Amino acid sequence: MRYLISALKYIKDNYIILLPSLAVAILAFAPAIDYSAMQHITQSFADGKLTSRFSDWLKLFMPFNSENWATVLLTLAAYVALVLDVAYTHSMVDKHIRFGSKSFRSIISSFTINFIYGFICMVVLILSIFVLAVLMALIMSAFALAPAYVFIVGIVLCTALVVVYVFISSHFFLWLPCAEITGFKMSEALYSSYAQAKTVRGRLFTAIALPVFTALILTTALSFLGSVVATIFGSILFGCAYMVVIITSYISYAEIEGIEREDLKKY
Repeated sequence: MRYLISALKYIKDNYIILLPSLAVAILAFAPAIDYSAMQHITQSFADGKLTSRFSDWLKLFMPFNSENWATVLLTLAAYVALVLDVAYTHSMVDKHIRFGSKSFRSIISSFTINFIYGFICMVVLILSIFVLAVLMALIMSAFALAPAYVFIVGIVLCTALVVVYVFISSHFFLWLPCAEITGFKMSEALYSSYAQAKTVRGRLFTAIALPVFTALILTTALSFLGSVVATIFGSILFGCAYMVVIITSYISYAEIEGIEREDLKKY
């Protein structure tokens, strides 16, 4: 909880400068997730007639809205916006924490490299989530054919897979801030950040899991009220979770490395 609390405190103290980044994240998550698929599954769950179609479950688990060409293009644009958002946010937080600067010029100085590294991280993240989504879709489509309520076993297995995925991801949570601050090549930063993360993986796991699972659980609950409600509140919840995770990745790396916080100094 330590890193998450530090990140939330930073967000509370600097929410004004983070609002543009949060707005971009919220707008990006609106078209990127097929909230109607979530509403369809939860409604069928409530009716006791759970779907066994693999495509239905894949749409639910994969954060890529493939409903039609328009949603596909909007989703691609959303992920580009998220990469730009990561690059901007990390550049801003980096300069603010290390140098106490909030100037636009200082942010631009490291924006390009953050965009490149952020794009690579986003591609790796999407590919890994796709593999996870396929596995969970296979599990749920198979268990949906079982007798009533046996599919709860499938839900437990899928939940376990997500927990394992987040735990593994926590070992690479410091990858982007490490590459940004040290100037290491991506491979060197990956090895260095992995070595650092192993020592505090429990804290990093918590820092990722709490905001992500909170957004997932609340959005799933809200989907019973319809896809419009799920889209509005889901995009807000996922946008906030995304922002918290991004800030936490930098704050946790700064604390692990013992970087002096210029943003906390009073001049």
